[in-house]
Amino acid sequence: MSKKRVKSTKQVKDERFGFLMTVPAMIFLALLFVFPIIYSFGASFTDYRLVGQRKISFVGLRNYITAFTEPNFLNSVKVTLTITVGALIVEFILAMLVAGLIVNIKKGQGFLKTVYLIPMMVAPTVAGLLFRFMLNDDFGLLNVILKSLGVISSNIHWLTDSKIVLASIIYVDSWTTIPFIFLLMYTGLSSVSEDVVESGKIDGANKIQIFFRLQIPIIKPTLIIALVIRFMDVFRIFDSIYVLTKGGPGKASESLSLLIYKTNWNKYNVGYASALSYIMLIFMILVALLIQYIGRDKDDIRTRRRGER
Repeated sequence: MSKKRVKSTKQVKDERFGFLMTVPAMIFLALLFVFPIIYSFGASFTDYRLVGQRKISFVGLRNYITAFTEPNFLNSVKVTLTITVGALIVEFILAMLVAGLIVNIKKGQGFLKTVYLIPMMVAPTVAGLLFRFMLNDDFGLLNVILKSLGVISSNIHWLTDSKIVLASIIYVDSWTTIPFIFLLMYTGLSSVSEDVVESGKIDGANKIQIFFRLQIPIIKPTLIIALVIRFMDVFRIFDSIYVLTKGGPGKASESLSLLIYKTNWNKYNVGYASALSYIMLIFMILVALLIQYIGRDKDDIRTRRRGER
């Protein structure tokens, strides 16, 4: 009994020591993450400004109410949703097609994967600078190529025409992020058993039918995860827009993140910028939960309910 008690006491001491060793890290994480969240949440209910203010006043929900009546906010939401929906459609379709092709190639698969993943290694800011020169109105490489092929007779204003600037941003964003979605899809497709493919062939299905009716449904959980990650990433798009257009022409490409940045650092309105940030955060969480709810496995839910009964 005494030996067991001694061992138990030692374990307790070890656990306490281990906990004490994690305290500095916990304090650091609290200061790094928790404090800014609490601070900004509190600021969203005030008229706090960085300059020209002596007293900070509590304004309640005024900042949140103002957001939904301000044209700049409504415009930025429209821009952000347009970019998000457009980018997700383009990225998932192209990534799905490329993953489906490469997974069926026997030779040179490793080389093709490596080449296709190169854009993912480029930072969004660097990619933005690269495409800012490529899409330049006067000497951009894309206009030069299209002119030499006889496709266009005059330069296209990719970044200064309000009608096509969002399409240009979607193009740049897709170039940098399609490899990530491709990687997830390729990994999922590679894990599909050959028996599934063979059974489809035996039933008379061609490659396209096997891909869309057998392989894609199997990797549905992977697709849902990829969709949630990409939605949350592209909805807060900032880097590429800031480098490419800074929200122009006018406010034609001003995303919600860029509006928050300008509100905080150009207008020094911390309270209102904080409110915009939390509106954005709440919307992202709700949409992410909705995507997971819609994409849930209904057969798995039925099985669980039967088990509970």
